[in-house]
This record gives sequence, C-alpha cells and structure tokens, in this order.
Amino acid sequence: MNRIFFGGAFDPVHNGHINMALKAAKELDGEVIFVPARISVWKEVSAPIEDKMNMLRIAIEGKKNLSIDEFELNSGKDINYSIDTVKYFKEKYPNDKLFYLIGVDQVNEFHRWKEAEKISELAQLVFYTRPGYELKSENIEKFHMQKIEGSGIEVSSTEIRELKSFELPDEVLFYIVEHDLYKGMVDLNYILSAHRLAHSKSVAKTAYEIAKANNLDNPLKAFVAGLFHDIGKDIAESKQYELTKKYYPEYADIPKFAYHQFAGAHLVQEMFGIKDPDIIEAIEFHSTGNENMCLLAKIIYAADKIEPTRGFDSSDLIKAMKDNAEQGFKTVLQANKDFLLSKEKDINNRLTYKCFKQYLD
Repeated sequence: MNRIFFGGAFDPVHNGHINMALKAAKELDGEVIFVPARISVWKEVSAPIEDKMNMLRIAIEGKKNLSIDEFELNSGKDINYSIDTVKYFKEKYPNDKLFYLIGVDQVNEFHRWKEAEKISELAQLVFYTRPGYELKSENIEKFHMQKIEGSGIEVSSTEIRELKSFELPDEVLFYIVEHDLYKGMVDLNYILSAHRLAHSKSVAKTAYEIAKANNLDNPLKAFVAGLFHDIGKDIAESKQYELTKKYYPEYADIPKFAYHQFAGAHLVQEMFGIKDPDIIEAIEFHSTGNENMCLLAKIIYAADKIEPTRGFDSSDLIKAMKDNAEQGFKTVLQANKDFLLSKEKDINNRLTYKCFKQYLD
C-alpha cells in the first residue's frame, strides 16, 4: 500500500491542508497520514497541542484514506526532524511505498533540511503545485521530487488565527470560537463583555443553523456575521456616534440605540478586514432592520432576536426561520413589533418604520 505522510504545525488545520491531502490520496492511490508537529521549526505554534489535535480529528472525520499518526507528539522532543519521522515510517511500514508530501513553499527550502538527501532516498518526495509560485528546478531534480497538479487554494494560517480568513472546515471554526483560540478571539474577548460575547456566539450558531436549513450557498457567512454583529455594542456611546457620523452620516439622526450597528459595520472592516457586502449589510441593520434586506441580513436580524439565551422560549420562531427564512422573518418581525409596542418602545425611527412597512403592511 502507498503511505503518504504529511507533516506540519496544522495551527489550525485549514482547507488548503485538507485539499492537498485528498488530492494526494487520489493521485497516489494511498493513505495520507497527518503527522502533527509539537512545534514548528519555521514558526511559533499558538494553540495547545490538545486543541490542535481535536481540530485535526474534526477536519478529517468521515474522510476516506485520511488518518493521523502522533509519532512526533509522543517522541518526547520539542523539535522533531523529518529524517527521524521518515525512519519511523520506514520501520513501521517496511513493505509499503512511502511518499512525503510537502508544501510548495518548502520545495525551495528543502536543501536546508537535516539529511535532505537521505530523506529523498527513503521516501518519494511529493509537492502540491500552486499557481504563481516560482520553484527551484535544482531542488526538484536533485531530490527527485514529484509534483501533484492542483487548483492551489491560497490560505493564510495567520489570517485564520486573526479571524480575517475563514478558509477552513466549518466545524474547525466553531471549535476555535467555542474555545476562544488565537488572536482573533482574544481581540473579541477584549472588545466585548463576557455576556455580549456569549450572546454573539449564540447568534452565530443560530444563524448558521437557519442558513444551512435554508440551503444558503455558504452558511458560514451567517456564522461570521452573527459572531461580529455586536462588535460595536460595548464601545463608548460617544465613539459609536462618532463612527456613525463619520462613516454613515446619512444615519446620524437616528436614535442612539442603533449607532452600534453602524459602528460595528465599520470596525469589522477596519479591524478584521471583512468586506463581504452581505455580511456588512447584515451587521449594519441587525438592530433596526431596513427595507429591501438581503436574506443574510434577515437571518441575522432574526437570530439576534430569537437566539436561545434571550430568556424566553423562542423555539417556535427558530423553527419558523428554519422552515422558510423569508416567511419566518416576517413572523419574527411581527413578534418583535408586538414586543416593542408592549414595552412602549419607539418604533418610528425611519429604518424600523420602513422595515415594518415593507415586510408587514
């Protein structure tokens, strides 16, 4: 059998890693074995090993011909050199053909690896091509490297850790958010109170479930919009107004309770680089609503009002959204209107008025 081992920090595992592994398993007709490193020679690891392993297990669950070997984690060494890993697999699978899958960025660096020539003698080196990456032909020839053609998804682990990219399996993102891993979640914990962050996580989960039930093309967008929807809520009211007046001057006259939605729409772009227009619109109008809202904006508006930690039984409203988000939105909107009127809240600001008029009249 062909055994293809694939080492790395996997901090965290992302779509680039999974696509490489699946392509290699198919092209080389074998099993791809992920070999997570305790620490990386090239970069600092920023998540506990237990969490990295949990995310890796989640990412490969149910995927044929993908597995994990914890040799490097159990070696007792902080740094494991690839030559030792190759020798381990050679001893473990003496009758199998060994392949060593490396990233295209390591092709040009391979001559720097410890006992590089010996590695290439014990295992067939394989690299996954990436468009626009200039390769050193001398390394490819000297070490007899074999290439695998692929589309080459550009994924930045750094941007994922900063919540600026979401090119990773949905369940891995959920794990990162649930366990507050990496810089992006550290930043959110600083920006939002514990209560507000718990609410935002619940909105994200509820919105994702609604989006998935309604077969949205990318339900992860609903999760992201839900997670960030209240990012402007806990900053000073004067700062909310300042940002609204500067970046959304057309809404500077609306009641102050709504400033945070516009402040948040600006902050999520400035701090996290999120530019998706549907996500931005969903944050902009999650509190007041507006006329002619996109479906994602309707889902976030509803999820914000009915997520389970709100303190009332919202199960019927959540079910209505999952059954049909367009019709369910009107049901949630009517329920929210009734609630606001029962509390003698002003519903005549021009955004809320237009929203009720558009969808309820």
